[in-house]
Amino acid sequence: MKRLLALTFFTCISAYAQEAPLPESGQSGIEYKSLSEALAALRAKPGTEVSKQGNWTIAIERDMDVFWSFAPEGHPAYPAMVRRAIVSHDGTISVNMNVQCQASKSACDKLVREFIRLNEDMRASFQSKENK
Repeated sequence: MKRLLALTFFTCISAYAQEAPLPESGQSGIEYKSLSEALAALRAKPGTEVSKQGNWTIAIERDMDVFWSFAPEGHPAYPAMVRRAIVSHDGTISVNMNVQCQASKSACDKLVREFIRLNEDMRASFQSKENK
C-alpha cells in the first residue's frame, strides 16, 4: 500500500504529537512517482549534488535550498523519499517537508518523526546563518 505524507513544518512543530498516528494525504507534494524516477531526474539536473551519507542517498538543489533524502534498501521505511525546502519569510526560517513513503504506516510515521527532529536542527542552523 502506498502511503503519502505531505506536511509543512514550522518552527514549533517539534511539539507535534509524538505517538499519535500522523495525518496522511492523497498527494505527497513530490512531483516524482518513484525513488528511481526522482534520483534519475535529480542526477540529470544541473547544479544538483548527489552523494551518499551513510547508507542514505542525499541530493541537494543548492540554488533552491532543497534537500532530498532517499532511504536505503533495508531501512524499515524503504522505499521512501523526503524533500525538505528551506523557506525564509519576514526573517523567520521554516522547513517545508514532503514525504513519499511506501512502507507500513508505523514505519512511515517513525521516519517522519525522525525528520521532524532533523528539521528543527536544520531550521536553527539556517536561522543562525541568516542572523549573522
